[in-house]
Amino acid sequence: MDDYRHRKELFVSNLNGTTLSDTGSILLNGCATYFLCQLVKVNIAKSSFLNFLLENSIIIIPSLFVCTLLSSFNYLFLIILWSLCFLIYFTQKASKIKPIQTNNKSYSSTIELFRGQILIATCLCILAVDFPIFPRRYAKTENYGYSLMDKGVGLFALAHGIVSAEARNKQTSLKDLLLENLILFLLGLIRLISIKYFSYVEHVSEYGIHWNFFLTLCFMKLIGYYSFKLIKNIHLLIILILSFHELILLKYFHYDDYLIASNNLRTNFIDANREGIFSLGGYVCLYLIGISCGRFIIKYEYEQKFKQMGTRFFILMIILCAISYNPSRKLCNLSYISSTTGLACMCFACYSVIQWLLLRKNHSIESRLIKNFNLKGLDIFLLANVLTGIVNLNINTIDTSDFTSFMIILLYMFTVSTFTYFCPSIIKLILKYLKLSKK
Repeated sequence: MDDYRHRKELFVSNLNGTTLSDTGSILLNGCATYFLCQLVKVNIAKSSFLNFLLENSIIIIPSLFVCTLLSSFNYLFLIILWSLCFLIYFTQKASKIKPIQTNNKSYSSTIELFRGQILIATCLCILAVDFPIFPRRYAKTENYGYSLMDKGVGLFALAHGIVSAEARNKQTSLKDLLLENLILFLLGLIRLISIKYFSYVEHVSEYGIHWNFFLTLCFMKLIGYYSFKLIKNIHLLIILILSFHELILLKYFHYDDYLIASNNLRTNFIDANREGIFSLGGYVCLYLIGISCGRFIIKYEYEQKFKQMGTRFFILMIILCAISYNPSRKLCNLSYISSTTGLACMCFACYSVIQWLLLRKNHSIESRLIKNFNLKGLDIFLLANVLTGIVNLNINTIDTSDFTSFMIILLYMFTVSTFTYFCPSIIKLILKYLKLSKK
């Protein structure tokens, strides 16, 4: 057992990642699967169950293949997928019936698609990474570099910003904020207790001994909320926090050495959890950037300026990715923030153009599966973590064959997507009950 634990720790440690373009190609694959799904659905019966099977087959299974068995051919797969999309699009006739468009000033289908696809990729990766079928270049890097899971963490934080009340120019009551963050804090605490109780294999240098991503999300939202209360200018606030994190903490006080050096003793709570605590400034920046992007997207989408929005995000993507050098998820430094935001802009640009193309032919832009992933984000993230834990406690993942690994991940994703598509949000029901019980 000790030998297996040691091999499992080595399996996820000391990795160097891949290139930014390799990482971006996986995200572009998600955009293409959405586009293809909407084109194929035009001539398919509209029954709920058939739609569920269709969206699973076109959106989830290709993503599973490109992250596992076909990872060596991801660029070729991407070219074929996009070529198929445009071939169908330009040979397809326009629909005679225009789809009903929402007139809600705080709703955005672009945001819905982005966050839904990020959650699908997150659920897929957190289990797949434990199997050899998942390329090591996509797993989290030890200190510096690009990887799919590194960028996934940052995009997940940014996605919390784009769906926040502040992004929709709405007020969040302090009671609601504390209740939501209490749930995140409790989930973080439950995860910590579960890991220690079941002696679950953990990568300590990822967040620390007691810290985890639930706690990062909790404190990121709290700090972001109170910072925004003090300084209403979102762009000035981003610059101030980014300057403090990058120039003062990392450059002046050399906290980059403190976080990266593996020989530092974990003598107290701060030492023990330095990676999680001192990366918070960077995650708060990503959260605030998400708020800024969300406001921009909602404004342009409400005005039906999909093409203009796509162009601006494409230019931003080029600039942000060009200035990225030596990013570190552990430090959440400027390069990590710029490259993560650049990839988010790439997704926003793609979804904007795709929706513009679909609307030109009167095709629906709504995917019920992606929509439900967006609406039930915390439920799904929790379910995926629980299922991942169950699999790891009962299966020797690092010695599993590629075929068995693929079938396990496929069954796992089918379970997650079935819950997403057909079941109500448990956490929202709990929050609703708590709010009603207090009245």
